[in-house]
Amino acid sequence: MAKVSFNDIETTAVTISETAIVAPTQNSMGIPILTDPSKGLIGEWTTADFRLPRLNLVNKSGDLSNNFLPGSYVISKEHQISTVTKDNKEKGEALTVIGARMSKQYSENIPYEDRESVPTRVFDRADQVREASGYVSRKKGAGNFSEIAHIEFFIKENDDLSEDAQALFFYTFGGKKYARVMYTASSTSFSAVAVPMASALRGHLAEPGLIGGFWDLGSILTKDAKNSWWSPTLRTAGLVDAATQEEIKALL
Repeated sequence: MAKVSFNDIETTAVTISETAIVAPTQNSMGIPILTDPSKGLIGEWTTADFRLPRLNLVNKSGDLSNNFLPGSYVISKEHQISTVTKDNKEKGEALTVIGARMSKQYSENIPYEDRESVPTRVFDRADQVREASGYVSRKKGAGNFSEIAHIEFFIKENDDLSEDAQALFFYTFGGKKYARVMYTASSTSFSAVAVPMASALRGHLAEPGLIGGFWDLGSILTKDAKNSWWSPTLRTAGLVDAATQEEIKALL
């Protein structure tokens, strides 16, 4: 059973020795070791020990809505980096992003009000869901598992960032600054964001992969007969030049 992916992993405490030890470049599982005593990092630190800032879309209810504008995107639950368009209050301004990596899992659809008392199970493959007597389904309730995608994005800096938020945009590609974040797409967001990105790998991104394309990641107010909520939107925004792709590859 898997619980997390990429950099969205809890770090563990370590004891720093007084003497720096030259470590191998990979551990026994082949995971790159990122130890750098010159920067104060000693011991067998790998990519599994690092966590990226999380990107969230603010909805009409929930903790984020108490502090941020619904329809906007927020990093680390602290920095609002987009807003709603001035001429259309049901549409959010889009962020320009580059997808770096994307993993798919199956998360149990435990109702929100029950999540504190019922642990949510997460599997990497559909056959693991079936082995646990579960079903791949969008239905709510224990035993129903729906697709989720953890997407690593590079977000291009825009003109409306606070001074604190600007500090997150320290990666430079092609003369532009970017923030590096993790975003999770579930339920209808999986269809709106993850599916188009994966489909592009059989289309205009077939050769370069995810890092070869820009996307506009926006939001829109979705309505049904009784309720309304904010949903992400995604549309292609051109190709990333080869030089910038190489710069991104060096970080992955």
